[in-house]
Amino acid sequence: MKMFKKIWFLVLLAVLFLPMMQTCFHLVDEKPLDGAYVPAKKPIVNATTLYQETAQDSLMNWCTEQTGFRNSMIRVNNQMLYSAFGKIPVTHLVKGKDGRNFFDKSYVNSFTGETYMGEETIEKNTQQLKLIQDMLGTKGITLLPVFVVGKASYFPELIPDEYMAKRRETNNYEGYLKAFAEQGVEMIDFNRWFCERKDTEPHPLYCDLSSHWTVYGASLAIDSLVNYMESKTHKTQARAVITAFDSTYLMEQDDELWRMMNLMFPFKHNTIDQPKFSFTEGYKPKVLSISDSYWWAIYDWKVALHQNLFSPGDFWFYNKTIYPKRTPIQNVESINYKQEIENQEFILLVCTEATNHLWPYGFFERYLSAYDDVFRYKQPEQYDAADSLYVVFRNEKIENIIQHIKETPEWLESVEQNAKEKGVSLEQSLWDVAEYTYRTNIEPKGFVR
Repeated sequence: MKMFKKIWFLVLLAVLFLPMMQTCFHLVDEKPLDGAYVPAKKPIVNATTLYQETAQDSLMNWCTEQTGFRNSMIRVNNQMLYSAFGKIPVTHLVKGKDGRNFFDKSYVNSFTGETYMGEETIEKNTQQLKLIQDMLGTKGITLLPVFVVGKASYFPELIPDEYMAKRRETNNYEGYLKAFAEQGVEMIDFNRWFCERKDTEPHPLYCDLSSHWTVYGASLAIDSLVNYMESKTHKTQARAVITAFDSTYLMEQDDELWRMMNLMFPFKHNTIDQPKFSFTEGYKPKVLSISDSYWWAIYDWKVALHQNLFSPGDFWFYNKTIYPKRTPIQNVESINYKQEIENQEFILLVCTEATNHLWPYGFFERYLSAYDDVFRYKQPEQYDAADSLYVVFRNEKIENIIQHIKETPEWLESVEQNAKEKGVSLEQSLWDVAEYTYRTNIEPKGFVR
């Protein structure tokens, strides 16, 4: 009996020392945690950081992350919380009514109208979109807003009652559809198209464990887009043909919600049919896609639909990071934005359910600001067709600002003083101030002159 106790004591002691041994000697290569996780940087400890009391907390955080088997212990803890109490260890995930499907809360909040921006903002965005669509149209360039399907719209019957009880009269998607119809904006609505086909689709559009569409669903959308482009180019384009399906694996985006939970054991889920493609020869138009993570199902190099069907096939992630990577430029802030946009045949502004309150990720401001930087140095006799459309829009906005100045006594007084100091007429000063204000209003957030 004493020997048994000694053995268990030694085993317990060894277990207690295992984290320390792992920390010091890295005995096992642990699987890293999934999700949006930024490791703590090793802090700089010196007299200054100690005096400013910044070293202590950062050192504690860094040391905590270096603990041996920390990732495994987090997974054990998360698994216990989920298995014993049904608690999802990630705050932004929602479990569907069927107990199998999971939603990212951002999709649910968008569907129920929690992120609704309001009619005024949607009208402003639509007006700018229509202007740029018409301006680029004079140059033979098609600017096309593309609404992709959202999981909350596709499975509204699975959204828990606690969220549906908060549903508002409208949401951003419905608001944009209404504004687009009123202002004559050309667009493609895959959200409605897929929802209408829901009961007849032969292969799953979503994995239970994902908020992103499957490669199969994305391929249907791309095929439809190619049809649309052919009607514009009048050329037979390259196409993707599904030759077979493989149901033995998941793509990275197919189970991303499960991976975010960092659990020990996998979940049962529906079978996902991964298409295999061959590509036909044909014309490859210049296409730029601006989107959030939804477009990875099309652009991922394991799929490469975008790269095989379009040329050069650029994808600007959130209108910030450029793919494929360029050396040394990889950010849109480092390019000639106007020139790049006007070097395309098609520009797809992809609008997804989760981020439609952010859409189109500063595109309007970046293009109009870049356009205005060139336009304002032109003389009327130099205007082309796009300039003629832009000057009407620009002057209307400036006149509205002038009217606002006149209705604001403090601002008007400042403009009058400015006119006296510069020796110009009040009308000229009003125009100069309003023009500067207009240019400031169309600049991207964080723009530095």
